[in-house]
Amino acid sequence: MDSNQRSAQQTTLLLIEDDELVRDALARGFVREGYLVLTAATGHDAMGVLYTSPVDVVLLDVGLPDVSGADLCARLRQLSPHLPVVVCSGAASPREADDLRRLGVVRLLCKPVAMPTLAAAVRAALSPGEPPCRRATPGTA
Repeated sequence: MDSNQRSAQQTTLLLIEDDELVRDALARGFVREGYLVLTAATGHDAMGVLYTSPVDVVLLDVGLPDVSGADLCARLRQLSPHLPVVVCSGAASPREADDLRRLGVVRLLCKPVAMPTLAAAVRAALSPGEPPCRRATPGTA
């Protein structure tokens, strides 16, 4: 087991994704990576999790049914200003991507994204001194 896996074992990831099949597959993948995974299907559910559970990093799909990704990210920032947020989107407009960057998103990934790329982005988001958003294209971290 490498040091990334060891550090991930004590790391709680909040996975916010409305598509149940995608959410379940990603949750299984991050559990295999050693993370404790909490899930939410909506922005409302995500805020409930954040109010009741400590979270180290968030993986956010911006296409949620009840709130825009930028609005949810702003709420996350109000609640926990230094919480690393990785965004994964198949439909973020250029304006929304700019809004997310201004809100301090650490990584902005374009779907489809392979599990190794997502895992690398989450690990990087947890690294001390990680600079704000660097746009990553599919297949890169």
